Amino acid sequence: MPFRSLLVWLPLLLFLMLGPGRGAAAQSSYLTAIPDPKTLGESYVSDPDHLLQPATVRDLNALLGPLDQSRRAHLDVVLTRSIGQEVPKTAATALFNRWKVGDRQLNNGLLLLLVLDQRRVEFETGYGLEADLPDILCYRIQQRYMVPYLRQGRIDEAVRQGVAALIRQLTTGRMDLPDSLAAADSAPALSDAGADTQPLGYAAADPGAWSGGQAVGVGVALFFLVALSLIMWIGTPATTGPRRLLAGGLVLILGLWLLTVLLNWAVPPAVLMVLGYGWPLLCAHLMLLGVQREYAQLTTPSRHARYVFLNAAHHGWGWLRFVFPLGLALYWPRYRRRLAALRDEPYACPACGQPMHRLPDAQDDAVLLPGQRAEEQVGSIDYDVWECGACGEQLVLDYANLSTDAEICVKCNHQTAQPQPDEEIVAATSSHGGWGWHVLLCAFCQHEERTKYTTNRLSSSSSSSGSSSSSGGSSSSSSSGGSSGGGGAGSSW
Repeated sequence: MPFRSLLVWLPLLLFLMLGPGRGAAAQSSYLTAIPDPKTLGESYVSDPDHLLQPATVRDLNALLGPLDQSRRAHLDVVLTRSIGQEVPKTAATALFNRWKVGDRQLNNGLLLLLVLDQRRVEFETGYGLEADLPDILCYRIQQRYMVPYLRQGRIDEAVRQGVAALIRQLTTGRMDLPDSLAAADSAPALSDAGADTQPLGYAAADPGAWSGGQAVGVGVALFFLVALSLIMWIGTPATTGPRRLLAGGLVLILGLWLLTVLLNWAVPPAVLMVLGYGWPLLCAHLMLLGVQREYAQLTTPSRHARYVFLNAAHHGWGWLRFVFPLGLALYWPRYRRRLAALRDEPYACPACGQPMHRLPDAQDDAVLLPGQRAEEQVGSIDYDVWECGACGEQLVLDYANLSTDAEICVKCNHQTAQPQPDEEIVAATSSHGGWGWHVLLCAFCQHEERTKYTTNRLSSSSSSSGSSSSSGGSSSSSSSGGSSGGGGAGSSW
């Protein structure tokens, strides 16, 4: 019986001795085994396993000190042979927050972690650097300037080039070398004898790298593509073919750009720029051709109905003639002439067949009903009154203003209800939301319609920023309270 009890309890005892407790200890051992660079005499490099040459460490500290003192960024470089079974990204975040990398107010910290046995490099950024170093840019720096050297076992060169690219991006907004310095890749090494390194600030030549102008051109073209696609999608007529073509092209072009960025595909920037402009141009013309096809298939003989269709189909598309002036230089004037002809050409009298004439604006008010006159006054509908000189027959046609903010009044059914300034009843505070009334006032019957609206409560502002301004003033390092924003990237080699 005692032996059987031992068999029952032995696995539990082993689990308690070797399980979670031991795993937690192994997991946290790297936090104490890797020293905080601030404890190494204001160093910016923590390399307890001596993976770097001494000259590389000196060069890195000499370069990162001025960057830190300028308060642009505080960059810590960490190298270790192993962190056990811990995930490098988790370790980078834990070290960043444990050491509080970066200034407390600016959150300008950046941690570069290289784990040798897992063949992994990680960048961890503070909130203040996420705009300057978005995840995709961190990944591209690793892939272009570090991974090729790491695959060759040239750790010193990988760290040097990665740090140099980060500093260039932070100080100049461009991670690539200027063309005039590209030849410096073959400069003599700045290191101990036998070290395989190049001077900091220089990077290996990248035949696929874009110039600054090309990168800006591609960025503008892609922004143009996305913005036009969204606007055109919202304003597209009922034809669904061009909409599917527009969406499919947007996905394909953005996918091509991502493959160029992530996998360094040799796609000429001119191709992306042409596609960014040319694809919306093609889709816009296809959409307008679809409108013309629908117009040709209309069965109604009414000129008024044809005018209403054309006007509604082109509403909100006038900006296209400025964005694509070459393609629409002939189309848009032709469309405007057709619209004018549908409205301005004299009608035949429905009673006697004689040509009718349109009354001037000063005279047609006597024919219109009071509600119609009110609609003209608020600009929601414009009325044309045609009169036959032979028999006195009159024809009243309405032309809606598609850009008006006037709505149909629920009481008199005229489009004369105009928005009024909102009436706030309860203002929102940090402890509760607010509410008020959206007001519509009819310019014809004076009916007032109220719709209740609510607002969310205000977010309470952090008081920690004001109280933390004096901390760390006596230290030469700005690393005095930063926190990780969770941004950055990782690469394996």
